[in-house]
Amino acid sequence: MPAPEDVEVTFPNDGGCFGCSPTHPSGLNLRFRRRGERVLSRCTIADRFHGAPGVAHGGIVATILDEISCAAVNLVTDRWVATGELTVRYERPCPVEQPLDVVAAIIDRTHPRYWVVEAELHRAGERVARSTGKFFLRSDEPIAP
Repeated sequence: MPAPEDVEVTFPNDGGCFGCSPTHPSGLNLRFRRRGERVLSRCTIADRFHGAPGVAHGGIVATILDEISCAAVNLVTDRWVATGELTVRYERPCPVEQPLDVVAAIIDRTHPRYWVVEAELHRAGERVARSTGKFFLRSDEPIAP
């Protein structure tokens, strides 16, 4: 059953995931909310994840976009996925130690093996990065309409 709307969600059996597990000692500890067909998160990237001084490393930005994309599929459709492809467009430097808003939504469910998800990361209402990805459905689960 998909997660209820507008309630913070954690994954109880997250396996210590770097992105979303509250038990990963050096992870991102992301939390998610579902609003309709979209999933949102608010986070702050710690300075230890900087690339250039004051700017988040691109790999951490990509990780956040990947995490919220997977969460979007799970929380909206109650399906587990694995990332097959993720294309990230960095539009502005992403700061560390500042609040960021992240949103993702499934945009295409027509392929029988994967769904397409778009995600965006914003600082103070300004988009700093976006992604499009193909997320493969677990083969042992039936495909929902």
